[in-house]
Amino acid sequence: MTASATRTADALRAREMRWLVGAARRFVGIGDADDRAGLLETPPGWDSLLARAEREGMTGLVGAALEGLARAGAPGLPLERWRAATRAVAASNLSALGELAALRAALRQERRQVVLLKGAALLREHYRGDVGLRPLGDIDLLVRPSDMPALTGWLRGRGYEPFAPSSGYFSRGVVAFDLHLDVVGGERVGRKARVFRLDPEALWREAAPLEVDDPTALVLAPVHQGLHLAVHALKHSYSRLIWLVDLALVLRDAPWGPLLEEARACGVLRPLGYALALLDALLGIALPSGVRGAPPALNALERSFVRLVAQRRGVETPGDLMVALSIPGVIGKTAYLAELVVPARQVLIRHYPRTPRWLLYPRRAVRLLSLGVREGSKLVRRALP
Repeated sequence: MTASATRTADALRAREMRWLVGAARRFVGIGDADDRAGLLETPPGWDSLLARAEREGMTGLVGAALEGLARAGAPGLPLERWRAATRAVAASNLSALGELAALRAALRQERRQVVLLKGAALLREHYRGDVGLRPLGDIDLLVRPSDMPALTGWLRGRGYEPFAPSSGYFSRGVVAFDLHLDVVGGERVGRKARVFRLDPEALWREAAPLEVDDPTALVLAPVHQGLHLAVHALKHSYSRLIWLVDLALVLRDAPWGPLLEEARACGVLRPLGYALALLDALLGIALPSGVRGAPPALNALERSFVRLVAQRRGVETPGDLMVALSIPGVIGKTAYLAELVVPARQVLIRHYPRTPRWLLYPRRAVRLLSLGVREGSKLVRRALP
């Protein structure tokens, strides 16, 4: 790519990000006249913006921002295209929510419970119940170990197939359920559950019903919700802007004293600090004055990580690697990184269910090599003039 083409691509990305960030700020309730003026002055390529919004989970929020601009008299906006895209998000979500409703009916009959996680837990309260505003993707559920056989049996009976025999991920067509025994990914990297000590028993004990007249579907308490979202977004390197919008909405009315106390107790203070730094860098949401300085100051590596994420350039930044900085001691960090890079055989079987066992670790090595080459080449291309 020539220097001129690179500058053009960078300018297009900057315009797209200005729209995405403006839509996010508007929805969170902090948009201002400068945001609106900036959107009107710098119209992006609409096709490219739509593709970017879909990747970032922002289709519905950008569509809502466009509707608001149109009501204010802005001309020439591609409303029908965005309405169609938003309807597609709503249709996908309704399919998933319909299956969730069927599962909840079965749970009521058997007096069982699940905890809704991430999008399914946030849609009703934080997204006004509007099924077109936030894509759900999978339906993530926290499940008690004793209830796992019943839930997997129900899913299989309804035609859902697991990704692998021992996997908790079940799909049928466009709808998928992801069943979890913990909320930090300890099923894959056992040491992560020792780093981020979000005790499942405490999560269950403090969870509350999504609807007061239905005890089958619970949502995490506000403190646990914020910490879980911070850990989850770090795992995926904040690769979707909608996850930062989730955090902004949940933390907007956060009880900061209990939140910070629980973050310290659970080992989640550094991930929370990354999330807060990114909310400031990307959305302009600063910490309340009374809690500034409570998360530890970021070191040089962490600041570089935040800058890389904030650039939104498509590099799969190593969020899982950053977890090591929350682990005390060189030996602890090394053991975690070793388990992350070379997982247990059962973990690889879940990831590569059709691969012969003797090929699992060679396939993992090839995967790591190809990922390193791909991401390294992206960084090199960005650095070239």
